[in-house]
Parts: sequence; C-alpha cells; structure tokens
Amino acid sequence: MSKSLARQSLVSYEVVEAPAEAAPAAGRGVERRAGARHRLRLRSGKLLDSQNKFICECLVRDESPQGLCLKLAKNLGLPVRYRFYNDETGTLSVVATIWRRSELLGVRYCPTAKPVSIRESDRSALRGRYYAIPD
Repeated sequence: MSKSLARQSLVSYEVVEAPAEAAPAAGRGVERRAGARHRLRLRSGKLLDSQNKFICECLVRDESPQGLCLKLAKNLGLPVRYRFYNDETGTLSVVATIWRRSELLGVRYCPTAKPVSIRESDRSALRGRYYAIPD
C-alpha cells in the first residue's frame, strides 16, 4: 500500500488546454469595468454625508480610475450620493453606489459633482484615530 495510486496505474493524469478561440463564459467572471482595477490592502476610509457628517468607516478593497470597491464596517443604509474620505491621501470625493452585496459595495466617482471643500480643522479631525467633527 506504500505505492501511490498513479504508480499502481489506478489513476492517470492528462493536461487539457482550452482552445484559443473559445469565448469567455457568460455571467460571472466576465470583466465589465471600463478601466483596470488595482487591488489594495489595508487602506481605510470614511463615508460622510453631504454636510460632511460621519456615516461609517470602510476598507478600500480595490480602486480604478472610475471608482472603488469598499467594505463597510457595518451594514447600514446610505444616501444616493455621499462623500468618501481617503485616509491615506486625505482626499474627499463625491461618490454614488453602483452595486451592493451586504457590507461590500462598488461606488463610482461623480465627475459632475462640484469639487468638495472641507475646513482644515475638519480634515485634521478626520485624520485622527479618534475623530469628531463639531456641529
């Protein structure tokens, strides 16, 4: 019983390659993004409403020139448009949800939105580990 199954001729292996002209399978696995995405690890951010009030923390799973894939710290309702504060770069962008699966969501940057302004005191409050933006 010390011989492997392949050596006993009970199992055989064969390498099969798909034809080069085979079309990709429909549905899952088909890339539908307009631009290439870049996976990120351990990049955090915060979601804010239109008045820069804190909504929720999130992790950025990947990004593309058009948007982001975010994982929310908790599953909660979001407005149609909201703001994303990138903890690494300190930028604040207007985004809208494109798709959602529980805490995981895809957001698209809103290019038609006016540039977002935020007071420097509020921006420095968002940078901290424990943060609060005064009313």
